[in-house]
Amino acid sequence: MGDDYEPYQWQVGDPSDWGDSVGVPDIPYMGYINNGDDEDGRPPQRPQESKDRVLAKKARELERRGRYDEALDLINQALDISPRNPNHLNMKAIILDNWGKFEYALKYYDESLAIANQRVVVENKAQCLYRLAKKHADSFNVREKDLKTINEALAILPDDYGRNDYLRVKGSILKSLGRHVQAKKCFLLASGRYDDIEEVEKQEKFLKECDGTLISVTGRNFYDGGFKLQKNDIVTLIKEPDNKHDTNAIRIEKDSETVGYVANSPRTVPEGISGASMIIDTFTDKAKAEILFTYLDEYLIAKLIV
Repeated sequence: MGDDYEPYQWQVGDPSDWGDSVGVPDIPYMGYINNGDDEDGRPPQRPQESKDRVLAKKARELERRGRYDEALDLINQALDISPRNPNHLNMKAIILDNWGKFEYALKYYDESLAIANQRVVVENKAQCLYRLAKKHADSFNVREKDLKTINEALAILPDDYGRNDYLRVKGSILKSLGRHVQAKKCFLLASGRYDDIEEVEKQEKFLKECDGTLISVTGRNFYDGGFKLQKNDIVTLIKEPDNKHDTNAIRIEKDSETVGYVANSPRTVPEGISGASMIIDTFTDKAKAEILFTYLDEYLIAKLIV
């Protein structure tokens, strides 16, 4: 074949379903060829396979058996013979990909696509990007570049390709980066809960446009199992200056029973909400608040009554 790559043409005798699910393009092997010139009575002859293709086939078999170092050596030999063969480049990427060397695999997926933009290679690259992003998301070692990685995977996926797992990984990355609203939307989108997405957007708009002071209630599960506070409930806020954990602590009571505290840490105070230390000087000893709604299935939002 050499460097002048030409896609293989299907011939009589080739199986119609050549190829498999590992991500190698469906290009049939060369069957028996008969040019129609039968005067000499010779039977059809199978053409001899090129050396690089023989090497690539062996590399593919070794890759299937998990012998990645040997497979890589053979596919490199094939590429020495035919360095611009997109199928060989794709095979090298697959070997590196399944070996867990994702960054190196992406380089060869890109080289293959630069020569022949084949859908199966695009899908392979998207899956590689997904695995790379998920690796960091699962290890909690999340960086901004991981968000770019999963976004690239989503951007190149064909429209008819399932993307729910990709959206869940993106949601996990966004949550680790502290972008809880975007993360929640990704999780809801992955589950097809479009009405809930609209509700989140409505609540988000309210939080941005509200001209009152909003707080978040924390510690509910510790005090009441999270069941005693309902929408429109009026609760009492009581300062606890002698609290040994936080001198800005504000206890929340309902019917003279403690049901939680005003949240005061970055983890429990979402964007647009005031923490206890921000409202501690806005009232004397006690204040009232109205329970509004649960935000992002995590934060119970209330509004100070003035």
